[in-house]
Amino acid sequence: MRLFHSLRETARRLRDDSQGNVLIMMAALLIPMLFAVGMGIDYGRAQTQQTRMNAAADAAALAGTNATLMQQSTDTALAAARQIFISQVSGLQDIQFNASTDLTVSLVDTGALNSGRTIVVSYTAKSVNLFGGILGYATLPIAGSSTANAAQAPHINFFLTMDKSPSMLLPSTSSGLTSIRTATGCAFACHAQDPRADGINIKTSNSRDVFLDGNYYNSGNTGYKTWYQIDSSKNLYDQSGTKIGTSVSVASNRFSFTYKNLSNQSKSITGFYADGYWLTHNYTTLYPTASPIPLRIGAETLAAQDLIPFAQNMATKNNVTYKMQVFSFDWTHPGYSTPVTTHTSMTDVQNMTTSNIPDLDSTTDFWYANGKPTSSTNINDKATEFNNMLSAMNSTMPNPGDGTTTAKPQEVLFIITDGVTDEQIGSSRWNRELTTAHFTNCTAIKNRGIKIAILYTEYLPDALTGDSWSQSNVAPYLTNVLPALQKCASAARDGTPLVYTVSTDQSISDALTALFALTIQSAHLVK
Repeated sequence: MRLFHSLRETARRLRDDSQGNVLIMMAALLIPMLFAVGMGIDYGRAQTQQTRMNAAADAAALAGTNATLMQQSTDTALAAARQIFISQVSGLQDIQFNASTDLTVSLVDTGALNSGRTIVVSYTAKSVNLFGGILGYATLPIAGSSTANAAQAPHINFFLTMDKSPSMLLPSTSSGLTSIRTATGCAFACHAQDPRADGINIKTSNSRDVFLDGNYYNSGNTGYKTWYQIDSSKNLYDQSGTKIGTSVSVASNRFSFTYKNLSNQSKSITGFYADGYWLTHNYTTLYPTASPIPLRIGAETLAAQDLIPFAQNMATKNNVTYKMQVFSFDWTHPGYSTPVTTHTSMTDVQNMTTSNIPDLDSTTDFWYANGKPTSSTNINDKATEFNNMLSAMNSTMPNPGDGTTTAKPQEVLFIITDGVTDEQIGSSRWNRELTTAHFTNCTAIKNRGIKIAILYTEYLPDALTGDSWSQSNVAPYLTNVLPALQKCASAARDGTPLVYTVSTDQSISDALTALFALTIQSAHLVK
């Protein structure tokens, strides 16, 4: 009984001593807290190691699908991917990893169009713990995988088809649009022999009429690039502003005038008044401090020229052959059966220079008047035969191959256009966005395995200022143009249409190379 009483007394004293309780509890808790902190450090180290090994897996997977290895055998690509992973993880410390048992690299090649390759790099490893070993956990398991796929860069023939219809004679800059509208009341740089019939009156900065020699556009002839100035008092000046005559009398048809030279001799000159096209090419001559007025048709030519070196570099990078043939289209001229003009044969881009691209500006039709190619021919402005172009190109392009060899190239119809057609379809005129007949031709081309890629030089409503007919018949439907072009175009790999839009003040060259790049497959991580 005495022993029992002693134990009870001791227990009571321990119970009543609060300071002792705290010390005992702290001592009891300290050890697991230290282990928890240590394991947290070990876990963080394991996560860091896993991130590094995941990066190595990404690099290995992408390497197995790069342009060079896509040309190699499956075994070569597998070996290269394994070696890249092993080399990148070999320097990691505190990792237990055996490449022969802990690394798996699988590769699948497909034989479909654009021969594809999918590669999967998977690994397991162990991160060595600093603290966990005390508790019997010497390591923490880590694992990861990376998957990459690519379509083998195919050999491709590009059919570059450029819109050179009159609507491409729009300034490509906002300042240019303002300048030409101020001078003529119209945004289009119409090229016509009788611009006065359309209300276009081009004047110098001191309000003199501009009259061009009849041989102004005929290189090698007397009068080439020669023009005159006529003031309101009927005095005549040469293009430098020197007075050379008086008593100017312009013929009723506006294609010639008579005058008295400074020796009072009667003289005559045949030619035509300057038009909006001439103004855009000579604006800084008339207004030396002003900015030039570049046209879309000129920017289109420059873009095609800039595309050549870009295509050459991409062909070299992808170790393939890209060929290109250049066309333009507008309307079917008398004596021809198609609106398409062929400018080059199909040529390896490595053998092309900028000289292979035609200067579309210089090929612009010199109309008699608006809607009239000649004084006796009136096509009512139906000068953008998009549907006939599609039909003609479908007949021109041979059946494509799978792109695996230069003898079996894939094909891409590459179109640069403002997307507004003006042509006769059946018994009706159509002067808006693409419609059912166009989509039928687009589908026929795509069903043959030919891709359609379109660079849309955006048609904006303010471009139609000063043209009442276009304001009523075209402007209300401009929002339909892009969706129609997207419906005609092929789909990119992500399902979006192969259509790139470039607007006023934007670079057509940059847009064209960007669109070209969209047609070229490259490796990318998928998960």
